[in-house]
Amino acid sequence: MGPKARKLSVVKNKVRELVAKEIKYISNLFPYNIKKFFNPSLIYSQNVLTFLNNDYPAASVFSPDFLYKLTNLLAGIELTAIGVNLHSFNTKDFMLLAGNRKFRQKNEKSYTLDLLFGDIFYSRAVVYFMEYEDFLIFNGILDSLKQAHKSKLFFHQQLIEAINKNVKYENQIEKLLDENLDLIIGINSLLKTSFIVGWALFADCEKVKFPASLINKFIMIKAYNDLEDFFNQIPEEASSLKKIKNISSPKNFIKGELNDIISNLKPDWLKANFKVLGRSYL
Repeated sequence: MGPKARKLSVVKNKVRELVAKEIKYISNLFPYNIKKFFNPSLIYSQNVLTFLNNDYPAASVFSPDFLYKLTNLLAGIELTAIGVNLHSFNTKDFMLLAGNRKFRQKNEKSYTLDLLFGDIFYSRAVVYFMEYEDFLIFNGILDSLKQAHKSKLFFHQQLIEAINKNVKYENQIEKLLDENLDLIIGINSLLKTSFIVGWALFADCEKVKFPASLINKFIMIKAYNDLEDFFNQIPEEASSLKKIKNISSPKNFIKGELNDIISNLKPDWLKANFKVLGRSYL
């Protein structure tokens, strides 16, 4: 491992340490399993660092001041991601939309623990963003959160309409996804923003164009993974809804497209970085 790789490893370990500290502190407020909402592989941080060329001037990237700011920026993004996961569409919401009276009576108009802890993580993330001292990045992250929540609401509405129709749910999910790709990408706006931040920080914009098509493939793979996890959590009594979980075919198709795009990516250092990143998604 070279000196740059070692310093990046130190940054990632420090980010994990900061996030773990926040999770432990917030968990002490109430006994709740927050760790399940955190991705220990630091996928958002990896997205940012994917655009860092090994030939990038060490003096500018690895100065103590910048490393401190970068560590805080990445920690802030990871904490924001936990907040997004806590605010994500859960099985109780889905059962409510599906017309299950028991779930509706229990959860209607309630401010849940997930929402509460999500708001707390958002507020904690701001502390770290302030250490980075860049209003444009902070504003971009705020915009991504607005887009994520707006897209989630609209996608919920599409689910309501699908559920209220007298059709087989298992035949509707792929159609629903195909017709709402923009909303699904919007729900994962923070993921896209992490790529944009990395490109803006490290890439030579004249030599490296932002690979929007490739990024959207990564977003779709994450979305399909999230959907599979979600439908696997549907209660057994909702057997007709559980059949929706069969979405592996379109996901595998996108994986093939992703690998093809990466293989043709230029320059070579960016191709190598995205191949490494792909292992965390695939």
